[in-house]
Amino acid sequence: MPLFSTLLYVAQRLTPLSTLTYLSAKLTDAKAGRFTQFLIKCFIKEFKIDLSECADPEPSHYETFNQFFTRKLKDGARPVGPACLVMPADGTLGQAGAVREGRLIQAKGIDYSLLSLIGGLRQDAAVYANGWYATVYLSPANYHRVHIPADGRLLKTIHIPGRLFPVGKRNISHMPDLYTKNERLVCIFEGSFGPFAVILVGAALVGSIATVWGGTVVRRQNIEVTYFKDRQLCFKKGDEIGLFKYGSTVITLWPGSAPAPLASLYAGQTVYCSSDLSQ
Repeated sequence: MPLFSTLLYVAQRLTPLSTLTYLSAKLTDAKAGRFTQFLIKCFIKEFKIDLSECADPEPSHYETFNQFFTRKLKDGARPVGPACLVMPADGTLGQAGAVREGRLIQAKGIDYSLLSLIGGLRQDAAVYANGWYATVYLSPANYHRVHIPADGRLLKTIHIPGRLFPVGKRNISHMPDLYTKNERLVCIFEGSFGPFAVILVGAALVGSIATVWGGTVVRRQNIEVTYFKDRQLCFKKGDEIGLFKYGSTVITLWPGSAPAPLASLYAGQTVYCSSDLSQ
């Protein structure tokens, strides 16, 4: 591991990121009146939030910072594209491409293990061995609800406990295996072309990950697999499936039978949860 990467990893291992995340969650979920309104107004100004997109564009109507941070958009703000597959979230495209020899690209010169990403379950990893993936990074400025990128029925989730390292550009470019170190929730759906996965990756200051079917995900010590085959939880392309309470990352995994990704995709591209992902 290069010296800079080593120093970055050691420094963040020694930083109590889980504690900071816990305290951040408490603060941003607090109904603190004028202080909450002060935080929201500062946030709007700092990140140039377009209030005209919000279902409720009046900042004073939000009682906590997280209520504003996880705000809904008004109907029609993100019309779903015509492609079979669309992006799962607003953000910046990190990487997209083929899974090669069980590895995915994190950044130039850095890749990571598909098997580790989904929790070490070989039968699940085998589905995507000849498939492809796309990674979307959500900055604090982005809309933070996650949408299903194709029609699908929820089969199971895999909650994988882990660290909460930041997922900004510096860490992505210098910390190997970042996505397999952080806490994540793997959601596996059955689509018309086979199983596909939407992976919500936690990060520093992410107060929590939540889903529409189970609410806030409780952090655990061990990997937990939950099956939903008998519940008939079906979603249409573009339906909301979850949210983050701060910036983070969504990774989608597709089997080889899925439609091919757009050839025009490139790292650093601005995307929306309505943007076309496939040809």
